[in-house]
Amino acid sequence: MKRGMQDPALAREFASHCNVIVATPSALQHFSPEARDVLIEACTHLFIDEAHHVAAQTWREIRDQFSGKRIVQFTATPFRSDGADLGGRFVFSFSLKDAHQQRYFSKIKYAPVINLYEPDHAIAERAIELLREDLAAGYDHLLMARVNRIGRAEEVLPLYQKLAPDLNPVILHSKGRKTDLRAALDALNTRASKIVVCVDMLGEGFDLPALKVAAIHDQHKSLGITLQFIGRFARVAGDAIGAATVIVNRTEPQFDENLKKLYAEDADWNDVIEILSAHAVGEQEELSEFEEAFSSLPDEVSLRNVAPRMSTVAYRTSTLRWKPEVLAPFFGDRLLTYPVAINERDRVAWLVVRERTPVAWGTVKRLEDITHDLYIVYWDSTHGLLYINSSNTESVHKELAEAIGGHDATIIKGSAVYRIMAKIRRCVPTNVGTLDARNRSRRFQLAVGADVLLDYPEAERRNKTQTNIFVSGYEGGERVNVGASLKGRVWNYGAAPTLKSWVDWCDDVGAKLTDETVDPSDVLKGFIIPTEVTDRPELVPLALEWSTKFFFDTTEAVEIRRGNFSYPLIDADLAITTFTREGPIGFSLQTPHWSADYQITITGGRASFTCDGPEPMVVTSRKAQPFSEYIDQHGIRVIFEDEAILEPDMLLIRPTGTVAPFSPERLQIIDWTGIDLRKESQGIERDPTSIQARAIQHLLSVADWDLVIDDDGPNEVADIVAARIEGKQLHVNLVHCKYAHAGVPGARIDDLYEVCGQVHKSTKWRHRPTRLFENLIRREGHRRTGGKSGLMKGTDQTLYELAQRAPLLQPKFTITIVQPGVSKARVSEDQLHLLACAEMYAMDTANSVLQVIVNS
Repeated sequence: MKRGMQDPALAREFASHCNVIVATPSALQHFSPEARDVLIEACTHLFIDEAHHVAAQTWREIRDQFSGKRIVQFTATPFRSDGADLGGRFVFSFSLKDAHQQRYFSKIKYAPVINLYEPDHAIAERAIELLREDLAAGYDHLLMARVNRIGRAEEVLPLYQKLAPDLNPVILHSKGRKTDLRAALDALNTRASKIVVCVDMLGEGFDLPALKVAAIHDQHKSLGITLQFIGRFARVAGDAIGAATVIVNRTEPQFDENLKKLYAEDADWNDVIEILSAHAVGEQEELSEFEEAFSSLPDEVSLRNVAPRMSTVAYRTSTLRWKPEVLAPFFGDRLLTYPVAINERDRVAWLVVRERTPVAWGTVKRLEDITHDLYIVYWDSTHGLLYINSSNTESVHKELAEAIGGHDATIIKGSAVYRIMAKIRRCVPTNVGTLDARNRSRRFQLAVGADVLLDYPEAERRNKTQTNIFVSGYEGGERVNVGASLKGRVWNYGAAPTLKSWVDWCDDVGAKLTDETVDPSDVLKGFIIPTEVTDRPELVPLALEWSTKFFFDTTEAVEIRRGNFSYPLIDADLAITTFTREGPIGFSLQTPHWSADYQITITGGRASFTCDGPEPMVVTSRKAQPFSEYIDQHGIRVIFEDEAILEPDMLLIRPTGTVAPFSPERLQIIDWTGIDLRKESQGIERDPTSIQARAIQHLLSVADWDLVIDDDGPNEVADIVAARIEGKQLHVNLVHCKYAHAGVPGARIDDLYEVCGQVHKSTKWRHRPTRLFENLIRREGHRRTGGKSGLMKGTDQTLYELAQRAPLLQPKFTITIVQPGVSKARVSEDQLHLLACAEMYAMDTANSVLQVIVNS
């Protein structure tokens, strides 16, 4: 059926002469409704190829007309990235693993390139290089350059014509003349051309096995779709056809993280995809060894997609052997994944169970609620501890523990569970459940919020026992959110990225739970109890910052605009302008084009924001609103001296106790000869008389950095960022420079207020080192559009490699203050106290070392 019909009688006669009708949705859409009804009525079965399209309205309408008849759908991608349901049930699946083993599919090689300045040129150059290698090896291969629109095709074609004129590149797109399209296809078929620049053509229904090299200039919406697209190139077609290769510019530093989506769509991609530039180091090597130690794995769920919650109950055991073989009979017919996945080397097992329960909303015998629960068991034979994790948190799984670890398995419960909080610094309770020993009418209570311990009068607290506590704080410089229940369950907020991460976390938990040197009754004593603020704290403000989540979740699409100038909000800076202990708090909203002055007034337990002049607007896709209104809606933190932080909900978090002054002996002196102490930034001219230029010179002389970048500007990461990899460690130095207010060294406290505030704001990068480099890449890209670059040492490749490897390395951060306005010989107690508080905050919240470079 190539075209539509309008006459129902003609459609009926046509159908009467057919056993099989082949048609496209487009052809059927050109039928009159009456003629289409007659044609479909004559059919008994519907077979749909490329059935992932049935989510589209034109396809769905045709399928729906076959309601009540037999419908069979065929697709290589049954799970759409938009989550749309394709309907039906699976009756047959031919896996990619089988296709590869039976030589229907070849390997897919992934060859990323890295280039910020000329990505199209880099992709084309690498793709041509790989094509020539294939041709030299005797393979009959062709190259396809994929772009997303005709204009882009016309931009890219000259690149290939210049780089490989002997391969005669041609162009294909839907708007081309039929004679040109036919000539281009003939050239490919005869091999007169070996390169084609294409706009979403040569896809479904096109068969040209020699297309084996795919240069992706414009990516699809996800890596999964991209590789499924390239999967069409991976079909085996004789000895003259080799493996498929995809070349992509890694514009996202963590592009490879999207492979997890591909694993979710078909776990067999694990056996198909080869990553050419993978760094199998550190944790990745250990993870690979851990996964390979599983002697058996179920087909239903991929190990790479098991992401358990960071939760466990822990049992003490005396057995000399764990018994994972009891798991299958223990769960019986509830077991969904078979065989049970068992790693005897690390003594870990996992499985999925299907649970059926009556519906909660009535007594209906024919209906059941069905849930699928993950169970993970880990036995630490060295310490005799058995850990059980399950998405079924209603139980502590005593019977399961006894079946695996012996009948004397004893759960660790009671106040001992609170030991997991003993090493948390700046510990703030956020959820506390209590039992009242006297008042039975309110036996159990749950308080939520940063001021939970303020909910009870002192007289009442004596009667209450904490049944579960959830706290936030810092441990080892990392932000942690930890909970514990008297029943024995302990947990961290969030999910483990891999099963091995959960096992490693259990080892850490077990060491804390069994540490007899920790008195659980002392845990509450270290908590910081926030105080409610009604008026402005009598402290000097050092800095303003968005919440970490808001900062990292906000994209460049949110802009701040005044007049004709717009700028990404996340790149606008918030700088304190009034360093006083009373009165309104002044700050400036700064962009490269303009700045706007604001004041914060705190009265009656509320902060209000006013602009001193014409107010900028925050513009999103949905609306525009004044910045003062936006900041009031989303909230902002005020960082004060003495490590105090005022949260948006007007709770002041201030550690108790005193801090020892920063040691004057640790103040570092460098030679400031020839440097203008009033000139902070080197600028695009890289002025050698500036403080920043001298700091860069010093930085390069003390260590062999892989990267040194000048990121000076509004909302910078730091004035200077230096990074290097040493073994399994990532060393980063964030350098903040400040000019001397009076132009000469002295003991002015004002010289340190702002730069100490920058230390506080820098600590967030220690928790997101990958995002740090992503931000540097993004900001460097903006500089390049203006013909500038901040790179003082290293290349684009260096930036991307650091971003890629950062998640696999142990971060070691240093934050450096450079202030030649401070005299080591005349430094004051107030200055040393301010530095000590900044150092304590950096160490507690980011496990970062503070260095201070001053004048003699």
